[in-house]
Amino acid sequence: MNIPNLISEMLRAGNGPLTQQLAQQPGGFGLGMLPKRLAPDETTSMVCGFCSTGCSLDVHLRDKHAINLSATTNYPVNLGMACPKGWEALTPLAAPDRATSPMIRNANGELEPCDWDRAMVVFTGRMKEIIARHGGGAAAWLGTGQIPSEELAFLGALGRFGLGMRHGDGNTRQCMATAVSAYKECFGFDAPPYTYADFEQSDVLVFIGSNPCIAHPIMWQRVMNNPNKPDILVLDPRHTETAAAATVHYPLAPKSDLILLYGIANLLIRMGAVDAEFVAAHTSGYEEFEHFVAKFPLVDVAEATGLGMDAIEDLARRIARGNRVSFWWTMGVNQGHQATRTAQAIIALALMTGNIGRPGTGANSITGQCNAMGSRLFSNTASLFCGRDFANPDHRCGHMGQRREVPARTDRPLRRHDRDQPSAQHRL
Repeated sequence: MNIPNLISEMLRAGNGPLTQQLAQQPGGFGLGMLPKRLAPDETTSMVCGFCSTGCSLDVHLRDKHAINLSATTNYPVNLGMACPKGWEALTPLAAPDRATSPMIRNANGELEPCDWDRAMVVFTGRMKEIIARHGGGAAAWLGTGQIPSEELAFLGALGRFGLGMRHGDGNTRQCMATAVSAYKECFGFDAPPYTYADFEQSDVLVFIGSNPCIAHPIMWQRVMNNPNKPDILVLDPRHTETAAAATVHYPLAPKSDLILLYGIANLLIRMGAVDAEFVAAHTSGYEEFEHFVAKFPLVDVAEATGLGMDAIEDLARRIARGNRVSFWWTMGVNQGHQATRTAQAIIALALMTGNIGRPGTGANSITGQCNAMGSRLFSNTASLFCGRDFANPDHRCGHMGQRREVPARTDRPLRRHDRDQPSAQHRL
């Protein structure tokens, strides 16, 4: 008996339970080789709902149940990649407290499961009763940025025209009201002016109150794929993972970002880094803006931000030297101190340096949910519908016919030409 061979056969047995679990076979559906226990009989696709990136995931189904997933290889958003959050997208399906049926209160006020037909009858009956008794202002809905655009459009139509509700809102407004207001005041419309390809085409990327390394890992992969060896400049009081990977981290004092941005604008003007031709052709209000930021000299900005004057000058020089500079902000701005004006100041830096409308440029708001833009487009975030402008008193619900005088601002945002102006120069 050959003892060594016997031991080898025992250790390498091909019929043990672990071998059966690991043995692979063609998975089909373009999935390559998979363990037999994970081979699906069909696939479908979904958009990951954990952040705003909008990655496409292929869900592997067996007997109509999700058993696994993989990143969609040819989807233009994630290009076959997924972050740890995406790979865990099916985990909530196994949560013991996951809601799987409608619930209705019994006579004792306790929630009990019920079938969908009964739930629909009870819901519609009670909703009609409330609105008939108290009017359309007595009921409202709250949507979410995880709903697809088509469903958001239907929700708005159903709520207002079907049920007669007057008010609708979405949790996206908490995170995006700043960007909406800033874009509308500066551009005349609400639309972030970038694509994910811009992450890979900039030679300077400025992240303000943003930590995409953790919050938006697939976007961060785009930054890491940038072939231009870009300057990555991070303005954040915290030493985040993004700050750790940056070319330079500027740890400004909390609530000082607006002062810093005004100071940078003033420095860029003094350095002669303004794209005068672009400003003259495509913006209005520049003279007022230049006069305003002159009130923020370097010494005062350094004191307010806690950054040294050398560091602030270095930041301005890096922006001035860039050929394709992109500015990115997230919740650190949108839910920060004087948030809308901070976002407007970021937009002003892009406009005054001509860093907008070209690949690798822009003043770019990164949102937190995968369809926050859809919620904004279909007006489920501010009780308006069909493209109505909440800045127009005639469009607002409950308008009583009297306009309120608004005090004049001394820090008017630098803005693009009004979109209604008949000029080809307006186009991005």
